[in-house]
Amino acid sequence: MLGEIQLPAEFEALEPFISWSLERERHRTEKREDSTFEEVQEFYDAIFPRLEEIVTYLDRFPIDDMPEPAERLFHMTLSLVEVSNLVERYKSRDVIVAVPPLKFQSA
Repeated sequence: MLGEIQLPAEFEALEPFISWSLERERHRTEKREDSTFEEVQEFYDAIFPRLEEIVTYLDRFPIDDMPEPAERLFHMTLSLVEVSNLVERYKSRDVIVAVPPLKFQSA
């Protein structure tokens, strides 16, 4: 991957968070579960302020035909959704849940 463009040039400052660009919901859940609250907060603080700009950028492409850098950015926004409640509502990674999220399996 050396030299490969990971994200659109306008969003290169978000490159340190490329590990949050995960296509599958299960992988995003695993990433959230494996991350400290500080890591979640840092990711959220980097992405959330640029969300409107990101959505405007992504709106230029059909969802099923995005260039790879745009698709990676899209997957990062999905990860943002996965962590937003932890940051905005619970202010903690340790949220009491009735069923652990990783218990759910895809058919």
